Formats: sequence, structure tokens, C-alpha cells
Amino acid sequence: MSESTTERDAVVITGASTGIGRATALHLAGRGVRVFAGVRKPADGEALVTAFSGEARAAGGSIEPLIIDVAIGESIARAAAEVDEKLAGGRLRGLVNNAGIVVGGPQEFLAMEDWRRQFEVNVFGLIDTTQKLLPHLVRSRGRVVNVSSVGGRVATPMMGPYCASKFAVEGLTTALRLELRAAGVWATSVEPGAIKTEIWKKGDEQIAQYKAAMPTEGQARYAELANAMERFSARGARDGVEPIKVARAIEHALFAKRPRTHYPVGPDARLLTILLWLLPTRAFEWVLRKAM
Repeated sequence: MSESTTERDAVVITGASTGIGRATALHLAGRGVRVFAGVRKPADGEALVTAFSGEARAAGGSIEPLIIDVAIGESIARAAAEVDEKLAGGRLRGLVNNAGIVVGGPQEFLAMEDWRRQFEVNVFGLIDTTQKLLPHLVRSRGRVVNVSSVGGRVATPMMGPYCASKFAVEGLTTALRLELRAAGVWATSVEPGAIKTEIWKKGDEQIAQYKAAMPTEGQARYAELANAMERFSARGARDGVEPIKVARAIEHALFAKRPRTHYPVGPDARLLTILLWLLPTRAFEWVLRKAM
């Protein structure tokens, strides 16, 4: 831990059922943090508590399941009220907005409800959760850590809705940091590249669905890109870094004396960020298409 914590320090993490959120909840609790682990189903919360009980605990660390669905405003309000009650005057050190979904496919054929669902979870749910918990963070001079993606800085074909939502998260994070810096609240974005999580399996299912749903003309037009996405997904599932690396970046963002503004995680995220800075747009997009 970069700074000492007290037993009254706490962190809220959304989307803690699987993947990055789960790894972060277990890691921080194991480092002595009181973690409110946001899950949509009670069974997922119970599984997380069980997983933590089987690990060596640091003094004061705990996992407390928090039922929250960031796509539903009433659920966010109930969760915020529960955090307020359980803190009982204690400090909320940070909020980790990790909950998110991936919607992909060719923009020509994506239904508007798919776009709305993407932004409802990844953007509007993030905003609502942050607004509800900011009073605590202002009092504690705490941190907001938004789990974005390298896709929030580098757009890729067939991932328009997801990339657009993460570009929005990047802008929101920067604006929030500028707005609240004088109040002592720091906002950071964590930008993972390919991470070994369940997201790749979901992505494969989504690719199969939109390929089947497209008209014959669309299937022909996007066949090459769809095949490239399947290969990309297979590489990500095989070669992606472990979620614990993202969890460690989130820990630094929450507790370091001098947190960064951005945390690219993984060799692909770092390389793409550098190339984006170095190359003209046309050259960068040529490299990106070749890589895919």
C-alpha cells in the first residue's frame, strides 16, 4: 500500500462480480481496505466473500457486498444510502467505477437500443454513481478511479459503441479532475488493454450474433473485419495480462501520494498510446488495421 490506511477508510467498487472488479476487490481487501463490493446478484456477493475468506487477510481488510445495478437509478440511490449508513461517519477513501459492458458490431446495423444500453451502463451509470457518492469524497478529499480502456483513446472498427462510451469516460474523468482539484478530490482513468477476463467469451458470442443477424449484403461487406475481430478476441483471451495488474494500478491511483492522470495497463495499451502520440492519424490507422 502506497499510503497507510485506517480501519475507517473504505472504497466502493462497482462491477465486482468478475474480472477486473473482482480482482481489485480481493486485492484491496487483502491489503487492509474495507471494500464495498458492488454486485448485481446476492449470490455473486456471497461468492466474493467466500473467496476472500480463503485468503490471508490483512488487519482491518474486509469485503462487504453492495447490491447495485448501475443501469438503474433507483438501485444506485439505494446503494449510496446503504454506504452512507454503514460508514457511520467513517471515511470513503475512493470510488472505483468499474462496471461496464461491451457492445460491438458494424454501426450500419446496430440498433439504437444497443447504443443506449451501452451508454446507460458505461457512461450514465458511472455519472449517477459518482454524483451520489461525491459528497463523501469531498469530505474525505478522496479519489475517483474510472476504469476506462485503451479503447477510450484508440478507436477500433466494429467496436464503435464501446469505444465511444470509453472516449466519453476519458472526457468526464479529465473534466471532473479539473472541477474538483481545488477541493482535494483527484480523478484518474485506468486504461487496460487486453486483459484475461470473461469479456472475450462474451465478445465471441456477440460476434456470432451480429454475423447471423446481418443481411447478406452486410455479411459480405464486413466479413473481413468480423474475421479480424475473432482473431483479435482469440489473441486477447490467450495473451492478455492478468486482472491483478489492473488491480495494482487501481491501488496506486487510490492511495499514492502523487497519483497519475492516466494508467495504461498492459504492453498493448502502452504501445498504442505511444504510437498514437508519435504517428500522424493516417499512419496510425494503417498500423492499427495491419495489426488487426
